[in-house]
Amino acid sequence: MFIIPSIFEPCGLTQMIAMRYGSIPIARKTGGLNDSVFDVDDDTVPLQFRNGFTFLNADEQGLSSAFERAFNHYNNSAETWQQLVQKVMNLDFSWDSSASQYEELYSKSVARARAAQRT
Repeated sequence: MFIIPSIFEPCGLTQMIAMRYGSIPIARKTGGLNDSVFDVDDDTVPLQFRNGFTFLNADEQGLSSAFERAFNHYNNSAETWQQLVQKVMNLDFSWDSSASQYEELYSKSVARARAAQRT
């Protein structure tokens, strides 16, 4: 586990590096951390994106709650924990992945705009 209790985090590379080496992030939902760490218990996030434990308030209670959930997950679900470790190690935060997603979005937007012009 890798703990990132940041008050302010403009980009957040530490969690990406930690995940590459198999550490599960426990992070406060702020800045770049909020863009790349998604809570394993958050049912509003698709399963394939859930990759860590998050907390909202920058206080002892928020951090303790995230710790407790992470430790319970680790102690009570060894197989699921190992699957989570494998998942985070295989996440692709590279520009190759991002660039192809942007290119696909751009192509869809252009196609949509052209279709709208025809009608």
